Amino acid sequence: MEVCGMQKSFFRSEQKHGLKYQRYIGDGDSKTFLSIAEKEPHGDSVPIEKIECVGHVQKRMGSRLRKLKALWGEKNLSDGKTIGGKDRRTDAIISKLTTFLWQCYSCQLP
Repeated sequence: MEVCGMQKSFFRSEQKHGLKYQRYIGDGDSKTFLSIAEKEPHGDSVPIEKIECVGHVQKRMGSRLRKLKALWGEKNLSDGKTIGGKDRRTDAIISKLTTFLWQCYSCQLP
C-alpha cells in the first residue's frame, strides 16, 4: 500500500505541483525507496536520493544500545566493572545519547 501511494506521489508531482521530488525520507523500509528509484519517475536526469528519518535512526540506536546493555549486563569488562551502573550505560545515559543524536541531525544544514 505504502509503495503504491509513494510511487503515485512521485509520478504526479510534476503534473500536479510543478515539482520534481528528488528526495525520499524513509523509515528504514527499503522496498518503497527501491521501487521509486527503479521506476525513475522523472527520467534519468533526476536521480532520487534517500534520506533516513532521524526519529527512526534514534529509535534503532536506543534499542540496540539497550539490547547490548542487557546482553553484557552481568559480564565484567576489562576494568572489572559491568557495562551498567553508576557512570556507565544506564537507561538515562542511553536516552541522553539518542537525544543528542537527534539534536545533531536536526541542526545540520542541507
